Amino acid sequence: MTAQLIQKHILRGTREFEIVDDAINVRIKRPFKEEKLSVVLSILNPEPVLNKSELEFHSRVKCGPLISLYVNKPSVEEFDAFVGTLKQRAMEAYNAFTGIDTSTQPA
Repeated sequence: MTAQLIQKHILRGTREFEIVDDAINVRIKRPFKEEKLSVVLSILNPEPVLNKSELEFHSRVKCGPLISLYVNKPSVEEFDAFVGTLKQRAMEAYNAFTGIDTSTQPA
């Protein structure tokens, strides 16, 4: 299952985010420069931090943001749906990595 978000900024270029399996692929296109990176979902803290006009996802093991999203771009609905999916998938990946079984509930 994949989820995708494309954000455009007049000065900062285009950011493309795609959740594929257990990772998020990021592609940042600026004039004269393009960057690509991939982040494993199990290391993302599923609770993002709001920093001015960006929503940042930090690592569970290091300080500083790994992924930054422009708040409410391209639309509030698309942004909220993508962030919700990213948070859920990051939590599921971490639980799978640590062996936490969330499918059973205590009696």
